[in-house]
Amino acid sequence: MADETIAQPRPCTRCSRDALLNVHGCCPDCIGDMGLHHPDQHGTWRTELAELVRSGEITGG
Repeated sequence: MADETIAQPRPCTRCSRDALLNVHGCCPDCIGDMGLHHPDQHGTWRTELAELVRSGEITGG
């Protein structure tokens, strides 16, 4: 059965703005900004995200 929970905005840990899409704490604008302007920070974020996926703590479903 599908989850009928309505999505709620969550604050970004980086900019504190609420966003419906939040990937490992960051909103899409901050993910893009890190990728374009802060490659070291983006690399750390991606490494942490990959570890969470490998450990099964977060999934794509």
